[in-house]
This record gives sequence, C-alpha cells and structure tokens, in this order.
Amino acid sequence: KMAANFQAPNGGMAYFIPKDQYVDPYLTAYTAIAFNWMKKSGYNVPEEIINKLHGYLDNFLKHDTYPDFYDKGMASTVRAVALAALAQNDKISLADLERYRPHVAQMSLFGKTYFLQAAMHVKGGENFVTEISKLILSNASQSGGKFTFNEQLDDSYSRILSSPLRENCAILSTFIELGQQKEGKELVEDIPYKLVRMITEARGNKTHWENTQENLFCLNGLVDYARV
Repeated sequence: KMAANFQAPNGGMAYFIPKDQYVDPYLTAYTAIAFNWMKKSGYNVPEEIINKLHGYLDNFLKHDTYPDFYDKGMASTVRAVALAALAQNDKISLADLERYRPHVAQMSLFGKTYFLQAAMHVKGGENFVTEISKLILSNASQSGGKFTFNEQLDDSYSRILSSPLRENCAILSTFIELGQQKEGKELVEDIPYKLVRMITEARGNKTHWENTQENLFCLNGLVDYARV
C-alpha cells in the first residue's frame, strides 16, 4: 500500500518525490517484478497501483526514451526486466519479444536473464529459450570448486544497482524455473545446486549480503530453490 506514496502520475516509481520527472525506469521495472514475487507468495497487491505500473512499463517499451545516463546496454537491460514483469502477467506477445531480440547482445547478463524469463512466459517464446540460455551459459566459469557467471561492466551500471552477485542470484531463480521445463532440464543440469553453494558462501558468517538488491534477489533465489 505504501508504494502509492512513491508512484508518479504516469505510473512510474520514484525514490523520493513522486513526480513524472523523477521516475526511475529500473526502479519501476524492479517494483513490478517484486510485486510478482509477492503475488506468487500469496500476498494481495493493490490493483490500481499495479495497473498504473504496467501502463508505464508498456509505454516505456513502446517509446525510445530513457534517462540521459543510460547507454544502449543499460536501456536494453531495463527493457528486458520490464518485458519479464509484463510477461508474467500475460501482457506482452511474441511480437514484443521479436522486436527486442536484436538488442539481446547489448544486454548485461541480468538483462539476458530477464529476457529469458520473458520468453518462458510467452506462447511461442520457447523458440528463444535455448538460444538465450546458451548465451548466458557462455559466461559461466568453474575453478577451484567455485561456479559463477561473470562479465565486465563499466561503473555506469551502478546507476541501475548492478552487482555480480545480484546477476548470479537472478540466474539461479531463472534456471530453477527453466529446469522444471522439459526443454530446459538438459541445459540447466546441476547449475542451481552449484550456484546455491556459491551464493551462500558469498554471505560468509554474516546474516546478509552486501546491499538491498543482493539481499532480495539472493534470498528469493534460495526460496525458489527450497520450494523445488
């Protein structure tokens, strides 16, 4: 219910002042994903807030407008999160996926992961699943008993709250879901188990990870793993 205090008239979310000029696209897409998690866990989310949120994301996907500090990779990554949020509510089509497929190469691992999530929730999207999964898997490395997904991003990605551990935790949740599907089982194999071990070791003796995004994505990944 408190989300309404941070929702601008255009439906987007802002960190402090709920006005259109302060809306943050990543925060908005992330909020929509978080609401999907809450609904999956049985919580009620106000429909008015969700409808306005989805309206903003739909408009964001249809128009080539984003903050000045976004480069093409950041913009493509945030659009992938928006696609996934809407796909989980049956609000995008195969045509939407096809429109953004050429931008996948520019996305960060986080973006590719959410594009994969979107593809898994759209009828006909299975045509993209193997292709995008292999792109993500090409960034995996295993050494000294450690398994992780890695990439090099510049510091500007911190503006969309990026971190390597957050990406790995998002991949964990996505691969758990993919592994439950017939076409994904052979692709995923035992990767979720290896990721869980890495993620829990990264926390060390602390009761938390390094920041809020890591706490939410990693705990959510562990919950998904425990459910399965």
